[in-house]
Amino acid sequence: NRDYFLTIVSYRREPRLLRNLGIFWESWSEVEPYAWVIMPDHVHVMVNCGEARISDLVHRFKTKYSMRYRLNYGDGRVWQNRFWDHIIRDQNDMNRHLDYVHYNPVKHGHVQSAIAWEHSSFRQYAQDGFYREDWGQVDPPKFEGEFGE
Repeated sequence: NRDYFLTIVSYRREPRLLRNLGIFWESWSEVEPYAWVIMPDHVHVMVNCGEARISDLVHRFKTKYSMRYRLNYGDGRVWQNRFWDHIIRDQNDMNRHLDYVHYNPVKHGHVQSAIAWEHSSFRQYAQDGFYREDWGQVDPPKFEGEFGE
């Protein structure tokens, strides 16, 4: 039972992932991400893979997503061949990756605040009291290390 942070990037970084968000959720069958952000050309998710191997889990997600996407839009490749994964080591590492997931739309210049991006789990985390709604606006987080982008 391990928690993972994942980055999965669209083929040629084409901005196609916001076309149909239902496909994202329909494609997770064994686990449901507990933190997530869907960007135009990549996704970050945090999952507990249970007994499954993370590579198998991501392969099944990408295959299901691609099949559903092609049924709706008829395009070719959807994902890059690889993905980025990081095993969450402890609570500090968990918090750092949760922050990265939720600040990503601001980092990429899509919105001015994390609460403004509809396509992430930030609003639920704020509602649950993990973040204030104005988190990151006054004192933006700084990130060191690799996150697979």
